[in-house]
Amino acid sequence: MKKLLLAGLLTVAVSAPAAAELADELAAPYLHIQVALANDSIDGVADAAASIAAAAAALGDAGAAIAASAEALAAAQDLRTARAVFGPLSDAFIAYGEEAGYGELRVAYCPMVDKSWVQAAGGIRNPFYGSQMLTCGEFTK
Repeated sequence: MKKLLLAGLLTVAVSAPAAAELADELAAPYLHIQVALANDSIDGVADAAASIAAAAAALGDAGAAIAASAEALAAAQDLRTARAVFGPLSDAFIAYGEEAGYGELRVAYCPMVDKSWVQAAGGIRNPFYGSQMLTCGEFTK
């Protein structure tokens, strides 16, 4: 499923965020987290968040907010906490994407929780509510 979600993503140099799109080193683990949370799971979330933190740290100041949020998510022990910390990670990821571009990825928004996230094209898969309200939200960008 991960390969299916990543179809169409281009690998770009993380040192040139304004000239490219979100680097695969950030996008792939982020998408893993988004899908896991949408499926009411935290399987692999800590490892994916740690990968994001390492890749974002390599960006220097441009990745500082992503790295800090990813580190907090890596420490989450349960689904409720992981979802709460995914919000700030998504905010930082979206802010970075505003400069780097999103490529094939899209920004979605859930009015029920008043939060946004990034996901691959296709149907809405809400990571904040999972099976309770899986399709709640709409694409904004």
